[in-house]
Amino acid sequence: MSWLHPDVEVRRSAIEGSGLFATRPIPAGTVVARLTGTLVSTAELLRLLDSATEYVDTIAIDDDQHLVLPPGQPIHFGNHSCDPSMWHVDASTLATRRDLAIGAELTVDYASQTTESAFRMDCRCGTATCRGVITGDDWRQVDFQGHAVPAVLRQSPA
Repeated sequence: MSWLHPDVEVRRSAIEGSGLFATRPIPAGTVVARLTGTLVSTAELLRLLDSATEYVDTIAIDDDQHLVLPPGQPIHFGNHSCDPSMWHVDASTLATRRDLAIGAELTVDYASQTTESAFRMDCRCGTATCRGVITGDDWRQVDFQGHAVPAVLRQSPA
């Protein structure tokens, strides 16, 4: 089971459906989530996705390793933002990127978690830096400042 900081709860989100929100102030650099699940290879992931009847939440952990998050976890409600309030400190740990006030939504840049070129998603984050469309190739144009999963960092320009 993935761990979520006790000062984070699921609420209705203006970005999409439900989201994760701070119930108390959370300082920058605070670990807010530790992701767990099943590690699978790319081939196993493709087979899983091909036979899935429900959404499968995954992140790229390494070049040929993907973490399949268990269904029903609150972390599934973490929405994307092009100006995220949390980022990766390692492959399976997320920390706040800046101080968060009560009621702030905890978001992550989905492009920091995938190397799959075919990934494409319309963005509705509404931030000043919104890219409009998120793709698996965004690592080529976005500076993740060292805060992405290892597979993405290895592909990023030095």
